[in-house]
Amino acid sequence: MDHSSYRIAPFMNSLLQAINEHSTIFFVLAAMSVLLLGISKSGFGAGFGVLAPPLMASQSSLTEALAILLPLLIAIDLVALRRFWGKADRRILKLILLPAGIGMLMGYFFFSLITPQILSLSIGIFTLLFLIQGLVMSRIDLKEAKPYPWLGRLMGCLSGFTSFVAHTGGPPITIYLLREKLSPMVYASTLGIFFTAMNFSKLVPYAYLDLLNFNQLATSILLLPLVPVGVYLGFFLADKISAKWYYIIVQLCLLVASIKLIADGLFA
Repeated sequence: MDHSSYRIAPFMNSLLQAINEHSTIFFVLAAMSVLLLGISKSGFGAGFGVLAPPLMASQSSLTEALAILLPLLIAIDLVALRRFWGKADRRILKLILLPAGIGMLMGYFFFSLITPQILSLSIGIFTLLFLIQGLVMSRIDLKEAKPYPWLGRLMGCLSGFTSFVAHTGGPPITIYLLREKLSPMVYASTLGIFFTAMNFSKLVPYAYLDLLNFNQLATSILLLPLVPVGVYLGFFLADKISAKWYYIIVQLCLLVASIKLIADGLFA
C-alpha cells in the first residue's frame, strides 16, 4: 500500500463519521441552508441567507452550525468573486471595511457572553424598524437619499459583529446599502466583496475559539457540491429580474428574515 492510501484513509473515515453523526433531517436542512446562502449571497445580497444558521442549528448546536457554514460561506464567496470583482463601489468599501473589522473584534471578545436569542431579537427588531422607516420615506417625494457616512460606519461595525457571532451580518449592512440606491450589480458586488473579506477574517479567531475541527470540515465537504448550484441559481434569478422588482424582493427577503429572527429571539 502506498503512502497516498494512508493519507486518504483518515479523510474517508472522517467523511463516514460525519455521515453517521448526523441524521437525514440534518442533511436535508443543511442542504437547504447552503442553497439559501448561495442564492442570497450571489443574487440578492442578504435576506434569506439569515435563515441558514438557525435552520441548520435546529438539528445541531449553533456553534457547530457556525463552524460547518464558515468554509461553505468562503466557497460561495470564491465562486461568486469572479462575477463581482471590479464592479463593487470602492468608496463604500473603504467606508465600511474598517468598522466591520472593529465589529468582528468586538464579536470575538463577546462571543461567549451574548446569547443567540438576544442577538436574534435585536437584529430582527432593528431590521423591521428599518423596513418600516423605508416604507414611510418612500411616500415622501425625495429626489435622492442624503448620504450618511456615519450610518455606513455604524452598520459596517454592527454587520461585522453579527457576522462573527452568528453569520447574520447581511441585514445591518443592507440597511445602509439600500439607502445608496446602487444598481443591482454594484449592490450585489459590493456586498460580495465585503463578506468575502469578513469570512476569510473569521478563520483564525474561529480556530482560536476552538470552533473548527476536522469532523466539522468533513461535514462541510459533504455539502460543498451544493455551493455552485446555489450561486449560479442566484445569478440566474438576479439576471431575469428588473431593478425595481430586484429591490422589492430584497426587501421582502429582509422582512421574512426579520420576522424569523424576532421569533427565534422570543420563542427559541
